[in-house]
Amino acid sequence: MAASTTPPDAVVTVRNLSKKYCRQLRTSLWYGLRDIAAEAWPGARPPARLRRDEFWSLHDLSFELRRGEALAIIGANGAGKSTLLKLLNGLIKPDAGSIRLRGRVGALIELGAGLDPVLTGRENIFLRAALLGVGRAQALPLLPAIIEFTGLGEAIEMPVQFYSSGMVARLAYAVAAHLHPDVLLVDEVLAVGDFDFQRKCIHHMMSYLAAGGSLILVSHQPHHIQAVCRRGLVLEKGRWAFEGTATEALDYYFSRQLAEADRAAQAQPVPALDAARPVVIEELTITGAGPAVLAGEGTTVTLTYQALQPQENTCWGFFFYTPDGSVCITGASSPSARLAAGRHALTCHLPRLPLTAGEYLVKSMIVELAALQPLAMRGWEDAPTRLRVETPEASMQANAHRMLQQLTTLEVEWNH
Repeated sequence: MAASTTPPDAVVTVRNLSKKYCRQLRTSLWYGLRDIAAEAWPGARPPARLRRDEFWSLHDLSFELRRGEALAIIGANGAGKSTLLKLLNGLIKPDAGSIRLRGRVGALIELGAGLDPVLTGRENIFLRAALLGVGRAQALPLLPAIIEFTGLGEAIEMPVQFYSSGMVARLAYAVAAHLHPDVLLVDEVLAVGDFDFQRKCIHHMMSYLAAGGSLILVSHQPHHIQAVCRRGLVLEKGRWAFEGTATEALDYYFSRQLAEADRAAQAQPVPALDAARPVVIEELTITGAGPAVLAGEGTTVTLTYQALQPQENTCWGFFFYTPDGSVCITGASSPSARLAAGRHALTCHLPRLPLTAGEYLVKSMIVELAALQPLAMRGWEDAPTRLRVETPEASMQANAHRMLQQLTTLEVEWNH
C-alpha cells in the first residue's frame, strides 16, 4: 500500500512496517546476536532482506487510525495480526518502517499477560495499572468501577491462578477499559468471555469511541467487528490486501476464503456410494430469469443427487446463510418424498426471492424423516453453493439495504 499524507488527527501512523522471523531457533539466536552487534556499531543497521530460514510476518504495511475511529484487522491465522499489535504496543521491534503513536496505549493482546497468578484479582488491578503507566494513587478512585465491571464478586479476592480464562479476560479488559487510554488494542479477548461479558464490552467500546478514543480490534467474530468498527484492513501472509468499510473488508475476506474452498472442493471427486453413504448430493444450482438472480424475482433451486437404492420417507431442503456462514436467514424443506435409485434431480421454485442485493451461501441436505438424520449434506462438509443477488438497477433503497446490513425484505400493507 502506498504511503499517503498523514491526517492531522491521526493517533496511529504506520509507514512501510516490516517484521521478519526465523523458522529455526538456533539460527534465530545467531541472527539476533549479529543484529545486536550491527545496531551497536555506529551507522550500521541489520539487513532488511530475508536471510536463510527467515520469512516476513509483516511486510511493507502502511495505514492510519484517526481519533474516534475503530479499525478491524482481519485475516486468517498466521496473517500477521498479532504481530502487528505487538509492534504497536512496543513489545517487539520492527525490522523496517516506522510507527508513530500519539497518547497512551492500552493493550489486551495475550490473555493473562501482565497478571501475576499468585496475587489476587484486586492486587492485579494495581499491578496491571502500573504496567500501563498509571500509579496506585490514580488507580485507587477507579477501583470500585473496575471491580463492578468485572462482575467477579467475591472472586476478586482470590488468586488469579484459580480463575477461568473468561474471568481473566474480564479482569484484564476491565482494567484497560477504565484507565482511559488514547488507543486501545484488543486481540481476541472477547472470544473467551460469556455472552453477558461480550455485550458489556461492545457497549463500552461504543461509549469509548464516542468519547474520542481510538480502537484497533483483531477478531474472528464478524458480528463483533461490524458492531464496533467502521473500517477494516485485511492482511494476507503479512501484506496489505484490502482496506475499506468493515462490511466490505469482511466481504473481501470471506470471498477469498470461499474461493479457496471452492478450488479445494473442485479438486475432490464426488464421494462414492456405499452402504455407509447411500446418498450423495452432486450439485446444487440456483437460476433466475436472466444471467443473474434478481432481488424480489422468481428463482429455481435444483438439487442433483445419486442414490444407491430407493429411499422412502425422506425430504430435502436448502438454507441461505450470510457470507460468514454463521447466520441462517431462511430455509425451506420439502414434504415427505421418495428418492429413486440412480442419478436424479429435485427442483423447487421460489415465486419471489426475499433477499436483498449481496452475496450469500446456500447449503442443502437430504434427511431421513423417521430418524431425523441427514442422508446427504452439501455445504457443511465441503464448499457451499454461492449465490449473488443483484438489483435491476442502482437505487437509494438498495444502498440503504447495504448500509444498514439488511438481509431480507418483508411484504407489508400500510394503513394510512
